[in-house]
Amino acid sequence: MIRYLSILLIGVLLLPACQDSPRGPVSETRLLMGTYLTIQVFDPLEETKVQNAIASAFDTIKVIEDLSNPYNPNSTIGRINSRAGDEALFPLHPPLLELTRSALEIAAHSGGAFDPTLWPAFRLWHFDTDSAAIPDAALLKAALDRVDYRKVLWEDDQLKLPPGTELDLGGVSKGFAVEAARGKLLQAGLQNFIIDAGGNLGIEWHLEQPVTVKIRHPRKDKAYWASFPIRQSCGIATSGDYHFYFEENGRRYHHLLDPATGFPPQHCVAVTLIAPSATLADGYATAVFIMGPQKGEAFLAENPGLQGSIIYPDSTGALQTFVTPGLQAHYQRMPDEGRP
Repeated sequence: MIRYLSILLIGVLLLPACQDSPRGPVSETRLLMGTYLTIQVFDPLEETKVQNAIASAFDTIKVIEDLSNPYNPNSTIGRINSRAGDEALFPLHPPLLELTRSALEIAAHSGGAFDPTLWPAFRLWHFDTDSAAIPDAALLKAALDRVDYRKVLWEDDQLKLPPGTELDLGGVSKGFAVEAARGKLLQAGLQNFIIDAGGNLGIEWHLEQPVTVKIRHPRKDKAYWASFPIRQSCGIATSGDYHFYFEENGRRYHHLLDPATGFPPQHCVAVTLIAPSATLADGYATAVFIMGPQKGEAFLAENPGLQGSIIYPDSTGALQTFVTPGLQAHYQRMPDEGRP
């Protein structure tokens, strides 16, 4: 058995073509939400003002992490998941309330391909440790019986959960945190910046020259699969089978689980989506990955506000790419020698 753990979850690299400030961007990186989170500001403003705005943005992200981290038994989500088995109502802090509503809306719109109640099944795989392994079949079946976003209800602004239901908002929380940080930077008067939470990106851009986005090669280190320019503010996210995974008997078991089976699907390698917000990009990238190329392509056709690409293996195992119509004219594949 071969095991892998990628600490830097960077699926997209950002290369601004220019900046107006002669000193270059003001940049800071911190370890938050289980990844390295970087904020770069390209506005030619007084540096202390920029640094204060960045600090405020990081503080906002830390609040969201403290509320939503299912691995932390003292977080709100951790306390909800460790409650007794009775049905209960839970008042939620405003950011967590908005995050939970966003997760459930994406779940409903994707037909459950994204499901924030997957935690009982997900934790059986132990992807967060060096002992990741295929779960016991009986335990996995019992966990899947507790997975169904439709069981989560609301009474006013209180969350109502039936016995056994647990939450994991990780499939959308990084994107949500990026958007919360974007709000803080905008409030401070900043207009051109990039927030990168391990490949979950918030781009605020009003300069003439574009940002060049490079998609990481899903099978080769320090190589890129494709690139495209971004000329407007948006969110971008990549879901890939190379973030957390292990291999057994020649098969890759990654952390993106199908809520219907509790197993990682094999029909996608990576999905990169551009959306109006990082929250939507984060959640729908996961959902489209789970759907697979055919259903994912149909879903994207029905939702033109989402643009991007799906990298998938064909019947021979060779990697192919589907690119949405709105991105095709700008999407540039890297040379053939970059292919596996």
